[in-house]
Amino acid sequence: MNRYLLAGSAAVALALGAGAANAQAKFDVKVGGDFYFEGGYVDQDLDTGLRSTEFTNRMRINIIPSAKADNGLEYGARLRFRAASGQNNGRTTDADRAYLFAQGTFGQVRLGVQNSFNDETYVTAPQDYLPLGIYDGVTSYLNLNTDIAANTSGNTLPGPAQINGSLIGQSLVVEKNATKIVYFSPRFAGLQLGASYLPRNDSSHTDVNRAKVTGTVAGQFNTTFQDLVEVGANYNNTFGGVSVKASAGYFWGQAADNVTVAGVSSNYKDLNAWQVGAQLGYAGFSVGGSYVDYGKSGQNERAGYFTENTRSWVVGVQYTTGPIVVGANYKNGKDAGSLAVAGERELQVYEIGVGYTVAPGLTLQAQYDYFKADSDLSTAAVDRDDKGNVVILRSVLAF
Repeated sequence: MNRYLLAGSAAVALALGAGAANAQAKFDVKVGGDFYFEGGYVDQDLDTGLRSTEFTNRMRINIIPSAKADNGLEYGARLRFRAASGQNNGRTTDADRAYLFAQGTFGQVRLGVQNSFNDETYVTAPQDYLPLGIYDGVTSYLNLNTDIAANTSGNTLPGPAQINGSLIGQSLVVEKNATKIVYFSPRFAGLQLGASYLPRNDSSHTDVNRAKVTGTVAGQFNTTFQDLVEVGANYNNTFGGVSVKASAGYFWGQAADNVTVAGVSSNYKDLNAWQVGAQLGYAGFSVGGSYVDYGKSGQNERAGYFTENTRSWVVGVQYTTGPIVVGANYKNGKDAGSLAVAGERELQVYEIGVGYTVAPGLTLQAQYDYFKADSDLSTAAVDRDDKGNVVILRSVLAF
């Protein structure tokens, strides 16, 4: 019922906002994007077979055709190309955003592959010294021997961390930019409301997947959900020179149906996730933080498994003066690790960073991170606990 209500509301909003629109509207096409290049140096305990240095880069291009009708309705579309992962020289380009939008006095409706409402508007610790909103990029440098990686390369337990993007994720990203409907209300006295719906979080663009989400008896985790619904709110205002920002969101959806084979039953927990965040700013200083909780979403509660909550939080402070921004924060993330053993995984990151705007759109950045990782898979024979230092130097172009 919730999904039909949201879809119907979006259609009504579009119809009311459109009225007698001008069919001869002229489209303006804007092109923009961003690029970053960075070099990292890593010194960690579990470094067998690893080099200390690595380079990485990414470029994205946005193409946005838009028009405005005589009645005030603004409408258009957005396509974002991205130079994607190129491991083993397998360089590829993909389209990670593609949606139609319409906006007016009713707010804004987006239809297609895009961020969820929360992922677009969430508030967290100030981290402007980091590139383009990438708050957990440091985990990319820990992707082999340490059992905390943001990706699955060398990570024996991809399940819990993947639901949160990484162990130190700060936004509700379980929707994975799948095809969805998103609604943004107008902002009233600093307050904005929103919602989204998507049939599956593993289906996007021209894919049509009407199959029900399924699981396996042996699977510890299943982070694919269906009929996902999100509601959220954010606030942005200023009082006597003090800026106040805050956000809250809740996401729920259906996991795989119960699976029974040879008398063994698997019961994957439905998606129930929420996020809150706040930030205050005054005279160049800002302080804030956020908390994300996925509970036991996607975990298999079959007999003999040990489930734990997945959650992360961050607090930080920042100072900006002219072209310079400096900041520091503490990130902490935990999840269930292996359900086959009791315990949990934890990643702690202490971070400082600085950014310098050389010219409009061109920024130089540097950051230092100390990390400490604890794994429930550590034994006397095989120690998976890790700690170390990461230094990253970066150039960023935004246009």
